[in-house]
Amino acid sequence: MNDLVAGVTDLATQRLAVKQFVRSTGYVAPEEKRGGLEDFASDARINLQLTMGTQQAQGAGWWQQGQDQDLLFAFPAREFLRVEDRAQPRDNWPQRWNEARANTTTDGATDSASGRMVALVNHPIWVELSRFKTPYEPFDFGSGMGTEDRDRTDAIALGLINPDTVIFPQSRRFNAELKATPEVRSERLKGLLEETGLGRFDRDGAFVFTGGAS
Repeated sequence: MNDLVAGVTDLATQRLAVKQFVRSTGYVAPEEKRGGLEDFASDARINLQLTMGTQQAQGAGWWQQGQDQDLLFAFPAREFLRVEDRAQPRDNWPQRWNEARANTTTDGATDSASGRMVALVNHPIWVELSRFKTPYEPFDFGSGMGTEDRDRTDAIALGLINPDTVIFPQSRRFNAELKATPEVRSERLKGLLEETGLGRFDRDGAFVFTGGAS
């Protein structure tokens, strides 16, 4: 995965490597799931995993770079908006934004009814808004939504901060909260998945990602 993120390999090459690995374990999907997202060896499943993994790694890197104290002073907020077109875009993002705002704190985040969804860089709304419980892109599967930095003048005008407000940096381990619950009954396959360094299975059967993939 690191090679894909760094651009030293491409999606097709990485997909073939994952497919060969899965096949080497002896895994065969149930007939009714073959070729779909629940088939670990399908192009659809592998493409989704590789694409999402790359986007999450890039999002984490950009977020961490933005934790520089000088950058936080100059650009203390981010605006949530559409960054990619979709044939059928979700129309419930303003509702999801306000629900996330209500579940965290209204201070430091605008009401979507204002026509803008803007919050401080380290506001808890970002984690609450994300399907993956991370404060960076992507916030959902294939949503086309993302963020853009907003400067101090804009943040003050929106009432998110006062002129003397200081935003302190945060530190977060990549995939700190990310987990999945794959349907893996084979103890051998579970062991092989853990040997990849991607993560480990907890007592509830959820695969907890640790970000150690190569």
